[in-house]
Amino acid sequence: MFKKILYVPLIFLISYALTDEKVSHDIEKGQIWSLEAKSNKLSIGNSKVLYFFPNDAYNTYRARRFSDWDRFSIVDGRNLVRLNKGDRVEILHPKFQSNVYEVRLIDGFEKNRKYFLIKEDLLHDFKLLDHDNQI
Repeated sequence: MFKKILYVPLIFLISYALTDEKVSHDIEKGQIWSLEAKSNKLSIGNSKVLYFFPNDAYNTYRARRFSDWDRFSIVDGRNLVRLNKGDRVEILHPKFQSNVYEVRLIDGFEKNRKYFLIKEDLLHDFKLLDHDNQI
């Protein structure tokens, strides 16, 4: 009986240690984020994207959140910019209650243009760079 009582807190400690908690960053104007997820501009199905229009990004966000792909997710593939691993973006402005961010692409052929990025994609696929690594 005594051993069972010791196992319960041990299980909770192990499960807490194994949870994949990411450090939450405050997303602020002027921050530079680098794409860390596997992505290739030439791969249509396995590349991370930026959106030309804020409505496309927001509609995709809503489709993911509410699983309503028929109504919200109509985005033309020509209105996307595909990224390579290591591409960097600068945060400009939040939109749609900070669910979508206007960003400036720093690297690549389409650099120095403004695009839009979903917050979940930013936190999941990108890494905040230190001030020493910025531009």
